[in-house]
Amino acid sequence: MKINVIPTAQQAQGIDFSGKTAVVIDVLRATSVITTALDNGAREVIPVKTIEEAQSLYATCDNALRCGERNAVKIEGFDLGNSPLEYKKKTVEGKTLILTTTNGTNALNNIKGADEVVLACFRNAKAMANHLVGLSHRGSRDIIIVCAGTEGRFSMDDGLCAGMIIELLKQNTEVETDDFGLLLNRCYNESKDNLFGALSECYHLKRLFMLGFYDDIKFCLETNCVGTVPILKNDKIVKL
Repeated sequence: MKINVIPTAQQAQGIDFSGKTAVVIDVLRATSVITTALDNGAREVIPVKTIEEAQSLYATCDNALRCGERNAVKIEGFDLGNSPLEYKKKTVEGKTLILTTTNGTNALNNIKGADEVVLACFRNAKAMANHLVGLSHRGSRDIIIVCAGTEGRFSMDDGLCAGMIIELLKQNTEVETDDFGLLLNRCYNESKDNLFGALSECYHLKRLFMLGFYDDIKFCLETNCVGTVPILKNDKIVKL
């Protein structure tokens, strides 16, 4: 299995994804939110780039919620923000979620031509690795991991999650990764016993902490809690 890792959503533009599986990671917090929402029974999540797109689509959808953030803060007038703790079963079950975020949904929109686009976070890392191993056994062996990043910059939270997935894959199949993936895998193995401590000085985590999202951070750094693998199909994210 060959793995390349892209540091930010912006750097995914222009990458040839044809014939490959794309794994999108935005630990804090979009892919954690989407995984949680689908695990709690949301019908589908529709990622859009702009607030205007979200409002327009909402006007045409039944049983839908407007969800998302700008600069980590819930968008005024929207039903939900970007905290995974908001996406409880009683709130999202059976509903279509229209989601726009600063980083994560942009990463999804920058991926063109991949055979498959799936979403990962710490909470579903093992389930994701199992899915990818299954693909390799069926002959699809090339993977591009896209770290969403923060405001155009690489985020270590995404990177350590990528390193974790690479480690889980190495335990189950033969893996060849690029230098960045190799570095992230080593960083994860050095940090896996204390992810919060390893990330405590990182820009994105510190920013969310200062905004009062400590419980979100704690939730998003929990590992292997769910078996849900979100997949993008026909511009909608559903549970695999």
